[in-house]
Amino acid sequence: MLAICGMVVQQAGIHLPGDQFANTDIFGAISSVGFAGNLQVLLGIGVVETMNFKKHYGEGTPGDIGWGSDTLYKLSPAQQKVRQEQEVVHGRLAMIAFVGALVQTLLFGGKLLG
Repeated sequence: MLAICGMVVQQAGIHLPGDQFANTDIFGAISSVGFAGNLQVLLGIGVVETMNFKKHYGEGTPGDIGWGSDTLYKLSPAQQKVRQEQEVVHGRLAMIAFVGALVQTLLFGGKLLG
């Protein structure tokens, strides 16, 4: 879901200050950021995944990394189940949107928007 949001925000021209972040091509942006920028993203993802490894492959609910789930929403078990199902549906829809955006970019080049 974050990937498709990032692609849309990037295409809208919203970016960090600096010339290396101004590339709106979704494939060209990876090379314009450089090795150090890409390494930071990879390490950040690796830290989050490592911290939550046992929740996916041991005890716990897959996908529940505890970021506000106990404190922000006081839902009944039935309401929690509905929210979990919504999360799965929205995640699958975002995956379809991401692949569609990649295919559109590869076929027609350049921009996703406009």
